[in-house]
Amino acid sequence: MILIIITVAAILRLVVIDQSLWLDEAINVNNAQALDFKSLVLSYSLSDFHPPLYHVILKLWIMFFGTSEISIRTPSILFGLSTVYATYLIGKKLFEEKTALIGATLMATAPLAIYYSQEARMYSLAAAAAAFSVYFFISLFKKDTIFLWLGLIASTAIMLYTDYLPYLLIPAYLLYLFLNKKTIRKATFRTFIPAFIIIFILLIPWMLLFPKQIQIGLSAAAASPAWAQVVGSPEAKSVALTFVKFTIGRISHDNNFLYVLIFAPIAVFVASLFALALLRLSRLRSFLWYWLFTTVILGFAISFFVPVFAYFRFLFVLPAFYLIAASGINTVNWPPLTRTFLGLFLLVNLASSYIYFTNPQFQRESWKDAAAYVVGSSTSQTIVLFESNYSIAPFEYYNRGQVPSYGGLDSFTPDQAKVKERLAVLTQNKTKVFLFQYLSGITDPGGMIFKELSNLGFANTSTKDFSGVGFVYEFTK
Repeated sequence: MILIIITVAAILRLVVIDQSLWLDEAINVNNAQALDFKSLVLSYSLSDFHPPLYHVILKLWIMFFGTSEISIRTPSILFGLSTVYATYLIGKKLFEEKTALIGATLMATAPLAIYYSQEARMYSLAAAAAAFSVYFFISLFKKDTIFLWLGLIASTAIMLYTDYLPYLLIPAYLLYLFLNKKTIRKATFRTFIPAFIIIFILLIPWMLLFPKQIQIGLSAAAASPAWAQVVGSPEAKSVALTFVKFTIGRISHDNNFLYVLIFAPIAVFVASLFALALLRLSRLRSFLWYWLFTTVILGFAISFFVPVFAYFRFLFVLPAFYLIAASGINTVNWPPLTRTFLGLFLLVNLASSYIYFTNPQFQRESWKDAAAYVVGSSTSQTIVLFESNYSIAPFEYYNRGQVPSYGGLDSFTPDQAKVKERLAVLTQNKTKVFLFQYLSGITDPGGMIFKELSNLGFANTSTKDFSGVGFVYEFTK
C-alpha cells in the first residue's frame, strides 16, 4: 500500500513539472552552473542566506543531468517522495498501520508539498531531512540502538546544512526532553548530550561563516525595508495564513472576504480533526504537537529581529500537521466515518491541487513566455532593461545571450542622475527597448527608468502582461 501511495505522489509531482523557472530557481541554477564549488559555498550561499548543502547537490546534479526544468526539479521530487515515506514511518512508530497510511496519503496529495516538490530550491530537501530526523528521534524512546543514534545525527546534520528555519526543530527536541525527562530511560536521556554535541561539531565549519551571512542579510533588510516585508515580516495574519496554506496550498482569491468564506468550513473540519486527535494523545505522540507549534511560534518570534516568517519556510513541519489530522480521522474506530473523513480531506487536497495544475496564475512566473516574446520581437538594435542594477536570472536562463540585457538602475538605492547617465549610455544607437516592470514596487516605485526612457526620446508603443512577471513595456525610437 505504501508503494501505491508513493507512486501516486510521484505522478502528482510530475504534473506541470516543466513550467517556467521563477526568480529564485533561476538564480540557483545559473550560479550552480557557472561557479566552482568553492565560490558556490563561500560566496553564493552566503548571499542567498541559506546553508550550502542544496547548492552543492544541485551543482553535482547539473554536471550529470543538465539544466532543463525537469532535470533540475527532479531532486526535489525525490526528496518530496522521501518525505511521504518518512511520514509513513513516523506514523507507524507512533500509531498503527492504518493511521500511518492515512498520514502518508495526505502527505502524498498535499497541495503545498506537491508545489515545493516541484521547485529547484532547498525546502523539499530540508523537509525530508527533518522528517527522518524526527523518525530517528522518536524511535530512540522505544529502542536505543547505534543505528538510530547515527541516523539522528546524520539526518539532523543534513537538515541543518540545508535551511535555517528547521533549526527550530532542535528547541522542540530540547523542550520535549526537558518536560518528559522523568519518563525517559536515563541511559537514553544522557546519550542525547553527546549526540547533540557531535551534531554541533559537524556544524562548526558553516557556523564560522554564519556571522558574515547574518551581517549580509541584515544589511540587505536595512537597505530595503520593502524587501524585508516581502521575505517574511512578523504579522499576526501571517501565522493564520501559514495554516491556511498548509491546508489548501498556494491557491488564493483576490476577494479576501470570499477567500475566508470558502476556507471557513475547511478550517472548521481540520480543527475538528485536531480536537479528535487529542483523544488519542500519549506522551510520545505529543511530540507531533511540539514539532508543529513550537517551531511556528519560535519562527514568528524570531521574525521580529530577522525577517524570516513565511509559510513555505515551514514545509518541514507539514508531516506533523498531516499526522495529527490522520490521528483525528482514525480516532473513531468506525470504518464508514473514517472513510468519510479521509474522503473529505482528500477532496480538499485534490481540488486544491487541480486548481493549481490548471490555472497558470497559481503556478510560477511566466519567464519562459516573456523571454520568447522579447527574443521573437528583437532586432540587432534592441536591448532589455530591468528595474534593478543587474539582469534578472530567469530571463538570462531563457534568453541564452540572444538579446543584450542590463539592469537599468545604478545601485540597490538608485541615484536619479546616475540612472539618467547609465540609460543614455545603454540606449545609444538603440531603436527598441524592452523594460520589465518586475519588482519595480520594491526597487523603483517612482518609475524612474520609465520616465528617463521617455526623456531620451523613446515612446511606449506596446505593453504585454505575463503572469507573475508583470508588464513588459516595449519602447521604440
